[in-house]
Amino acid sequence: MEIQASESAASDPDRRRGGRGGGGDPVLGLDVSGKLYYCRRSTLLGINSTSGSSDSVSYFAARFGPDSMLDPDVAYTDERGREIYFIDRDAELFKFVMEYLRNRELPAAIGTFGENPNVWRALRREAEFFALDGLISLLKVTHSCSPDQDGSKGILYWLGTAKGKEQYVNPYTRGEVDVRGWFDEPNALKDNWMENGYMYYGSSECREMHVQHRPKSKRFLEDVAMGDNVYCLMGCDHAGERLPVIVDFRKIAVCPTHYSLRYGGCFGMQGDWNFDGSQDGSNWITLHEARDDKHLVGMNISTDGESGERRWIRDVMKHTDEAQKEEIYCDYMERVHRWTWKIDCNSEAEERHFFRYFRIIGASPKGTPTCLHAIGLELYGHVSS
Repeated sequence: MEIQASESAASDPDRRRGGRGGGGDPVLGLDVSGKLYYCRRSTLLGINSTSGSSDSVSYFAARFGPDSMLDPDVAYTDERGREIYFIDRDAELFKFVMEYLRNRELPAAIGTFGENPNVWRALRREAEFFALDGLISLLKVTHSCSPDQDGSKGILYWLGTAKGKEQYVNPYTRGEVDVRGWFDEPNALKDNWMENGYMYYGSSECREMHVQHRPKSKRFLEDVAMGDNVYCLMGCDHAGERLPVIVDFRKIAVCPTHYSLRYGGCFGMQGDWNFDGSQDGSNWITLHEARDDKHLVGMNISTDGESGERRWIRDVMKHTDEAQKEEIYCDYMERVHRWTWKIDCNSEAEERHFFRYFRIIGASPKGTPTCLHAIGLELYGHVSS
């Protein structure tokens, strides 16, 4: 048997006694499926899984704590008379549990989730068995990003690169996320919008544009840059309706800290809206309420009049090679007509909430004729895979 750590036991019997009986801080022996580990009792009891609002007690506190009603159940004594306790768990993974108990941080040897996903998942199961809430929380976050560090390349961009492994492809096209909403309801397009000529609602190109990192479209310049909105899944009068657009992250859950949108034509995000999260797609929690928000109102480039901004971009386009026009305008839209909002529901002192589904839904008084036109959704925060 391999001994991971050992210390000399004092000559007095109290020092040698593990479990709860003895004073001081005795050395305990843990036989984990045949592999022997030694540590101080204080190492096991130093974390009692009471982080946040949890009332749970760790396996070690329940078995070896001074207030425990359980018999710690000595299996045998070693050659120095120290009591050894048997634990029927994975012996190799337990070294990571011990490292966490000693240092209160993720063991460096497990690497990143992307490098060792199976180890992370297996260790997460061990943490759940031992009721170590702090370790569970650390292992739950498998990727993080922020607008300050990553710019416009958030979680949706990361999914579009196959989690950092390949060149970017739209995450909807990759099948990493699903985009759905009001336009999937029977007769929704016919009853609400087809008669007004918005034949693109619900198309795959519209769904792609909703989560596209940078807009790539043959019609981009003429349709979006000049103020039309045929590639938006949200439309005119949507602020006064309750017609949600939903993104399903399918294989992951996200604890969001920020979300971002890009102007999508017409009057932009003129009305009020809510940004909601859900774990099951049915019960929704409002994460951000946008009320009288002017950050993506597109008056400067979407009015019929020749605004200074619109004249400027048209003048630029007149003196730009055709091959470069789209790239120049995409850069311009990202710099000038994208906005990022902070979500204040996940402070460090609170329990992190992870959601699989997110939606944007109008929140103006019903019947209010104000627009919601945005594309290029991006999320930032913490990922659980």
